[in-house]
Amino acid sequence: MSAQRRRQMLRNLGNDWVVLIFSLLLAFSVWFIHGMSLKYMVPMKFKVTMYTDLEGYAGESSSDDVLVIRATGTGFSIIGLRRSANVARSMHINVPGNKLRPISGEANLFEVYTRDLTEELYQVLGSNITINSFDTEKLTFRLTPRTHKKVPVMLQKDISCKSQYMIASEEVLKPDSVAVYGDVSILENIAAVETEKVYFFNADAPLDGKVKIKPVKGAEMSASETEYHIDVVRYIELTAEVSFSPAGVPSGVNMMMIPSSGTVRYRVPYALAGTYDNPPVFMVYYSDFVESRSGTVVPRLYSAPAQMISYELEPAAVECIVIERE
Repeated sequence: MSAQRRRQMLRNLGNDWVVLIFSLLLAFSVWFIHGMSLKYMVPMKFKVTMYTDLEGYAGESSSDDVLVIRATGTGFSIIGLRRSANVARSMHINVPGNKLRPISGEANLFEVYTRDLTEELYQVLGSNITINSFDTEKLTFRLTPRTHKKVPVMLQKDISCKSQYMIASEEVLKPDSVAVYGDVSILENIAAVETEKVYFFNADAPLDGKVKIKPVKGAEMSASETEYHIDVVRYIELTAEVSFSPAGVPSGVNMMMIPSSGTVRYRVPYALAGTYDNPPVFMVYYSDFVESRSGTVVPRLYSAPAQMISYELEPAAVECIVIERE
């Protein structure tokens, strides 16, 4: 056999080996991808560190318990979450404070049932994993107390409304108060916290959104932002003449008001215009007269049309004259 013929045979043999190895690798890849795409149910173990908004405590704590769940997922999903059958992976999870229960007789020790954390666990595990059951019934956490003070959140706003529109009521904030943590010297000077300012121009519909709460130097807060709702409605203004009636006057006493009547301008939602038959009613209370120094009393709103937004009374105050009957 010639040397050229031998070289050709060796070349062909080498090519056959390359094809064979490539075919084996391709077959293994297909088998691996197919196998990893199938779903399996396996136990998963986690060491849990939680963050919580429980008022009066530091927000982070690790449990000595091992969370064991049985879950179903694809091979790819499971490999990403499960190291081995005997090794617990670290997990960080947010636990709402209202799900933690204090353990009787144990200072600063809390427990949470794992079945109550399903939603929070899915946020960590992802939608490709299905939790079938919990082998661990509950987790315990020891929290560190912190000095705190609960203060209201004040929404800073600059809002102008379109003509014939106005803010119908006080804004609604969630949360409307926060716990502020820090040294006593800092907390005693904090009466409220403010948000960043929200701006709206020519508003003609309810306003909803989120806004950050301004940080307080040297302190931490239980929330960094708040949701707001500001009710903006179209209104119509009505005018009525009203009489001022005395109220709470003891027997044997007459109380007269000067003037005895006034004019009220009040605003109601435009959608309800035409449904109001009775204007606001104002009373002048004898107790207010007794507490006044000058005898001048501000009439109090006694009753009003449903959903009345605001009113202006003219005059804003009346002079009272009291005469005791013999």
